[in-house]
Amino acid sequence: MEAEVFSLFPTPLYVNTYEEDTSEITKYFDSCPMQPGKGAYGEVSKNSYIIDHSVCKPLANWFMQCFEEYATELMRYKYTKLKFSQSWLSYKQPGMFHKAHVHPNTLLAGVFYYDCQPEDAAICFSKEVKSFNRPYLEPSLLDDYQNHPFSQEEIFFKPQQNNFIIFPSYLTHGVPPNTTNRVRKSLGVNVLTSGTLGDKETISEIIFSRYV
Repeated sequence: MEAEVFSLFPTPLYVNTYEEDTSEITKYFDSCPMQPGKGAYGEVSKNSYIIDHSVCKPLANWFMQCFEEYATELMRYKYTKLKFSQSWLSYKQPGMFHKAHVHPNTLLAGVFYYDCQPEDAAICFSKEVKSFNRPYLEPSLLDDYQNHPFSQEEIFFKPQQNNFIIFPSYLTHGVPPNTTNRVRKSLGVNVLTSGTLGDKETISEIIFSRYV
């Protein structure tokens, strides 16, 4: 009898494409002042609430529809409402990269690729490992381990123009060095539940108004 293999606890990466005109939104993005990010993060916009601008309202509404679909239909979160936390532009000049990181103090993370070219670097997702980013036991691996879904440590996703991707904020991700002669541009968006997070019954409840 042939053995069966099951995939346990898969992490969903949501991908949708914005099909409306983005010309005015892109003009606004390009007018936003940038600054060096902390650490190896390339450049970020000085304004970290980019989509609060009125010109972004249709796009922001669509983002929220996508986040709600992800939260409800895929993750099965129980919540009253999701709210945008921060949103920021990310630039990678030639040679710049974005080190592996997560998004703390938020629930879901999204990236909108509003200026995407085929030669741009892909976003890289990394497997969660323990103990200083290494597994507890580390055997030798065959040369083709990255080609198999249960042994690979990194997965590269190549976005297309106006793709919007969503993933849990705890998922480690980064961007390899920009090897082109153009600026790699994207928009990051975080969301969090409004009012409360967690449950009173499981002693995990946070009531945000208590800390104001």
